[in-house]
Amino acid sequence: MAAYNYDIIVIGGGPAGYAAAIRAGQLKKRVLCIEKENLGGTCLNWGCIPTKALLENGAFIRRLREEPGQWGVSFDNLKFDFTKIIGRSRQIADKLTKGIAHLFRKYEVKSELGTGQILGPHKVRLTTKAGTQDVTAEHIIIATGARSRTLPGMDFDHKTVINSRDAMTLAQQPKRLVIIGAGAIGCEFADFYNALGTEVTIIEMLDHLLPIEDVDCSITLERVFQKRGMKVHLKTKSEKLEKTANGVKLGISNEKGASDIEADVCLVAIGVMGNVEGLAAPGVPLELVKNHVKIDDKYRTNIENVWAVGDVIGPPWLAHVAHHEAVVCVERICGKGDHPIDYKNIPGCTYTHPQVASMGLTEQKAREERGEIRIGKFPFVASGRALASGETDGFVKLIFDAKYGELLGVHMIGENVTELLAELVLAKKLEATEEEILSAMHPHPTLSEAVMEAAGAADGRAIHI
Repeated sequence: MAAYNYDIIVIGGGPAGYAAAIRAGQLKKRVLCIEKENLGGTCLNWGCIPTKALLENGAFIRRLREEPGQWGVSFDNLKFDFTKIIGRSRQIADKLTKGIAHLFRKYEVKSELGTGQILGPHKVRLTTKAGTQDVTAEHIIIATGARSRTLPGMDFDHKTVINSRDAMTLAQQPKRLVIIGAGAIGCEFADFYNALGTEVTIIEMLDHLLPIEDVDCSITLERVFQKRGMKVHLKTKSEKLEKTANGVKLGISNEKGASDIEADVCLVAIGVMGNVEGLAAPGVPLELVKNHVKIDDKYRTNIENVWAVGDVIGPPWLAHVAHHEAVVCVERICGKGDHPIDYKNIPGCTYTHPQVASMGLTEQKAREERGEIRIGKFPFVASGRALASGETDGFVKLIFDAKYGELLGVHMIGENVTELLAELVLAKKLEATEEEILSAMHPHPTLSEAVMEAAGAADGRAIHI
């Protein structure tokens, strides 16, 4: 008779949780995955996937509205149905949720809709609509994810003061939207609502949009957003938010002084915090740091055989990072290898139009850490494929070590550059040099040629600039 009910209990069914459960099922472990709402978690249901559906809708509408003449197309009375746009994103999320349920059945992973609370080593209290029971496992993996963080005095009412989840399911399109925070989430929703015709204002406390990206990419995105009519306030603090008869009034301050912005809705997009409330029963000393679960370099918590992965352990809060952490963690538990993640080379993507994609050191960091570097930059205005698609904003920028040609950083802005990033992630993983990237034959005509040309531009060998 087995000592425990399960080999592994996973608490959370998002990109970390379902990946952990499926990998454990593939390794023939007895697995229980506990998810409180929907399989797929925030990413699949309320984040990564449905937001991209909204952004694609927005890009399609923007092109019809702003560029029909250059395509030889004309029409009258363009209309769109906001409710159907939102509905399409929900249908996509629902389809993918069903896909995960299918994979659970395929790999004999048991799942429960409810909450899991750690009672101590090897023991979890499962609470569902049917009641409460205690279950045991040799290992427990925490993968409860994260949720939107708010500002003092700006609590979400989910109507006029909203988070990213609310922004995906509004009953009607706001005429005026103010967004606090210009990270990936804030910029993506700015892009979507602007495309539909909403008057968008962005407030960012730091120097640039997407402040963790290379400055060249941030400045380019700022120019595009402003050209499209968005109001961008940088180096600006959000001081006070008041609800009004017509929506909200946000007080802001910067070097120019104080002013007010009125809008129908305020989206607060300043980051996330781990879902740790109620995770451990009273008296269970699960160690937390800054609203996240504390782990060691093997994803172990301070409690015996309790592990944690994904957004609940802190930055970078990215679905692909959560996925890989989960797989690495399960394979360690099962003795199937130990392949540590290189957190210095995590790919990052923002799905605005144009998109932003990056990996590794920014130019500033590369100069600080490596000193002598070479930079190759190729603009999409010189790309035949970009010209053919009518999308010439942006560039590919590659940063190399000057002595050995080591790839140090990748920074791209342009349409569909997120699809170009994997090549460079693999190049970095395989220690490809500037010379090897340049000499690898890239098909013509494609956007990927810009990668080859940027490598050549680093030492004057680009052909098309």
